[in-house]
Amino acid sequence: MFREERGSALLLVLFMVLIFSILGLAVLSASIGGATRTETKQKDVQSLHLAEKALNEAAAYIMSDFQSQDGVNIDEVQQRLDDIKVKLNGRSTSTSLDADVGAARGEIHDISFRKNNKDDSSLNYEIKIEAEATVNNVTRKLTQFLTLDTFPDSLKYAMGSEGNVLINGSPYIIGDIYAGEALKVKNEAEYLYLGTPLYKSTKFPKLVGNAYVQKSASGEGLNAYYCETISSTFSQTSPQCDTLENVGNSNSGYKSISEEEREGVKTIKDVLTSTDAANIHTKDQSKFAGIEVNEAFVDKMVQAIGKDTAAPDAQRAKVKKEMASRDSLTNYLSPFLQVIEPLPEVKPDPANEGESAAYEATKNNLKTLFSNELENTMLYNGNLTIDGGDIFSKLLYKDSVKNPEKLDLTKSSWFIVNGDLTINNTNIDKGKLDIRANILVTGNLSIHNTVNMDSTIYTLGKTDIVDASILGMEVNTNLGIVEKELVLISKGAINIYRVNSFRDIKEPFKYNSNSPGNPPVETHGDNPPILKAFFYTDSDATIYGVGSVFWVYGGFFAKGNLTVNAIRGNATGKVESIQMDDQTQVTSENLSRLIIDYNSKIFENQKVGLPRVSKVGLTVGKKRQVTEFE
Repeated sequence: MFREERGSALLLVLFMVLIFSILGLAVLSASIGGATRTETKQKDVQSLHLAEKALNEAAAYIMSDFQSQDGVNIDEVQQRLDDIKVKLNGRSTSTSLDADVGAARGEIHDISFRKNNKDDSSLNYEIKIEAEATVNNVTRKLTQFLTLDTFPDSLKYAMGSEGNVLINGSPYIIGDIYAGEALKVKNEAEYLYLGTPLYKSTKFPKLVGNAYVQKSASGEGLNAYYCETISSTFSQTSPQCDTLENVGNSNSGYKSISEEEREGVKTIKDVLTSTDAANIHTKDQSKFAGIEVNEAFVDKMVQAIGKDTAAPDAQRAKVKKEMASRDSLTNYLSPFLQVIEPLPEVKPDPANEGESAAYEATKNNLKTLFSNELENTMLYNGNLTIDGGDIFSKLLYKDSVKNPEKLDLTKSSWFIVNGDLTINNTNIDKGKLDIRANILVTGNLSIHNTVNMDSTIYTLGKTDIVDASILGMEVNTNLGIVEKELVLISKGAINIYRVNSFRDIKEPFKYNSNSPGNPPVETHGDNPPILKAFFYTDSDATIYGVGSVFWVYGGFFAKGNLTVNAIRGNATGKVESIQMDDQTQVTSENLSRLIIDYNSKIFENQKVGLPRVSKVGLTVGKKRQVTEFE
C-alpha cells in the first residue's frame, strides 16, 4: 500500500531555495568584505606612500641645502641643522590622491639629530626623520636615518690623491689609501742621485688597510694596475716598468689588478701584500669630499677677527678682496687685532740714538711677546723666522685657547703671518723649538731641524721641509698626557728634502697593532725620528724613502698626483751611487725607508683648525615602519 507523497516536491524546492539563499548571502558578504578590505588596503598603501613621500622630501631638502654651496664650513653645520629642523618640523607634504579617496594628510612629524664621535675620533651627525600620513583614518608612521659626515675625506686616509697614486717600490702603509683616478703599483723605486734618474727593483709595498679606487673608463674592472720587475742587484738608468700616462698600454708593462682571485692574475693581496683580496673597493670620485684651501683660509681669517653674524657673506667677500695684496690685508685687519711690525732688516748705527732706542724697544717687545703664552689673534706684518733664539724663541698660545673644550663658531685665535714663515731651530743645544698655535701664512712656509708642534698651519704658498724632525708636543688633559701633532695644509707644493739622509735603521719600525690609531711603539733611541704630522697639498707631490728615511705618524694627501718611492733596509751615499742593502734579502716591511702610519686623532686634536669641505658626505639609511614614535 503506497503512502501519500503529494507536497514533497514543494519541500524540496523550498530546501533548495534556502540553500541557494545562504550561498548567495555568503557570496555577497564575501564580496562586500573583499571590497572593504581592498579599500582599507588601498588606504594603507596610499598612507604608506604618502609617509614615504614626506621622508623623501625631507631627505632631498637636507641634501640640497648642504650641496647648494661651493664648500661647507664645518663650524656652521650645527647652525644649519638647527635651521633645517625649524623649517621642516611639522611640514605637510603635497598629495595628488584622487578626490574620492577622501581626507589625506602627510607630514614630517619630527627631525632630530645628534653629534657622534666615531671610533677614529672624527665627527658626524646622525639625523633622524620621522614622518606620518593618514588616509581616511588609516595612519602609517615611518622613520629614516641620515648620516652627515662633516670632515674632509682627504684627512681620512693614510695616503692618497684626488688624481693618480703611483706607488713605486716598497713603502709600508698602515691605514687606508685612496686614488681619485688611477692606482699604479710597481716593485721598482725611482730616485735621483747627483742629478741622475735611477731605478731600483725591490719588494712590492705593504698595505695594512683598504685601497679605494675607481672603476675603469669602460665600467668593467678597476682603474688599478701593477707592473712586476725582475730583481736586480744594482740600480739601473732606465726603468723596467715605464710609468706611461696611458697605463695598460701594451708598451707600459702594466697589467690590471683583478678584483677576484684566479689563476694568472694578481689581486690587491698580491700587489700590496695585503691580508685580504677583498681589501680593494670602489669609491665614486663624485662623492669624495675634498678640501677647498682658499675657502678654508678665508673661513679661518673670518674666525680670527670675529664673524659678523649679521652679514657673514659680505664679510667673507670683503676678506677675499683685501687678501689680494699684503698691504690691503694689513690695513683691513688693523682695526680688529694687534699688528706686530718686524725689526728693521738693518740694525741702525749706534751713533743715531733715536733710531737705536726705537730698535731696542721693538726688539724687547718682540722678545717679551714670543716668550709668553698668547691668547688673542695677532698679525705679524712681514716675513717671520722663529729660530729658538733670544728674540723669536717659540710661539705658544695657551692650551685652553689653542684647544678649547667648547668650540666658538664665531671666534677663535690665530697667529697670522702676512708674509713668509720659517721655523728653523738653529739653537739645538737648547732643545726643541716649541710651536703651539693655529697659524695662517699668506706666503711660503719652511721648516728645518727639530720642532715640537701642536699646530694647524695653512699656507697659500709652497712648503719646504728640509732636514726636519717634526715631533708632537705633549699636553696634559683629563685623559692624561696626550701627544699632539702638526696638520699642514698647503696651497702650493710640499717639498721634503734630506729627511734623515742615509741614516741607518737600528731597529725595525713597530706600530701599535694592539691599539691601531695610537702612536707607534718607540724602539731604538738612535732610530730615525718619526714625523708627527699630516701633510696636505693642493698640488702634485713626490715622496722619497730611498736615501732618506721618511717615517710619518699622520698621513700624506695630494689634490694632484701623488708619487711615492721606497726601498727597504739601509742605504749609504757613495761617490757615484747609493749603496743599498740587498733588496731580495730584506723581507720585513718594518725596515722600509718610507712608512706612513695613519693618525686618526687629528680630528680630535686639531678640531679648531680643521678646514671646510667641498661637499659633505651624506649617507641615506633604509626606511623603517614603526607603530609609535620614540
